[in-house]
Amino acid sequence: MNQERNTPQQEAIWAALKTVMDPEVGINIVEMGMVYTVAVTDNKAKVEITMTSPSCPLHVTITNEARQAVVRALPSLAEVDVQVVWEPAWTPERMSDAAKKMLGGR
Repeated sequence: MNQERNTPQQEAIWAALKTVMDPEVGINIVEMGMVYTVAVTDNKAKVEITMTSPSCPLHVTITNEARQAVVRALPSLAEVDVQVVWEPAWTPERMSDAAKKMLGGR
């Protein structure tokens, strides 16, 4: 999760995405390492997320919740595009240390 040198709009998007939970584990998608890209260009946001498994039945729900969270945080954006990507594949190593601890890891 690369949140270094973000604009204020990008920071607001990262914060909004922290309100979106992976319902299967109860941890937000940022801490789970499921957010790959947050970009804002010409008042349009592009967010790339992944799922912990390609067979995740909740990908539509999570994607919609992510989009709604960004729209609520930055209603002045002209467009919010949230896409699910599969490369690189998600692995548990992408999780934050806090998320790993919550799931019983180190």
